[in-house]
Amino acid sequence: MKKYTIIILALVLALATLCACGGGNNAPAPTEAPEAEATEIPTVTAPPEDKEAGNIVSADDNAAPDRKTAGDGLADMGEQQKHVEDLVGEPVQSLYDYMGQPKSAEYVTSCAVLGAEDGTLVYDDFYVTTLRFSESEEYIVATGN
Repeated sequence: MKKYTIIILALVLALATLCACGGGNNAPAPTEAPEAEATEIPTVTAPPEDKEAGNIVSADDNAAPDRKTAGDGLADMGEQQKHVEDLVGEPVQSLYDYMGQPKSAEYVTSCAVLGAEDGTLVYDDFYVTTLRFSESEEYIVATGN
């Protein structure tokens, strides 16, 4: 039963992140898109030269910075957040027992579960997403940085 609850809560979180809860723009879409201005793309025939040193600038000098992957994010997680990650699917009281009360908490009507609220509990270095059905029934859904 616990496995099914965790799976359902994970699916609810996925749906909640995909749906547009409140704050959306309800203005009708324009009927015609404005025409884009035509722009010319400059043609580059040779790499730029470093005039002072007489060297050609290499492609590595202009390379994009390294980007983190999702796996890198897990490595950067603090020990507290890793422990809280293990609490996903548990009642929120287990979080309070471990971390204490959050710095702030915000609840909005859930667009994924009828009659429930999506909660965001903010701690020092991370936040916890919850799903609250009533004042006494709230579950941990996910954590993030």
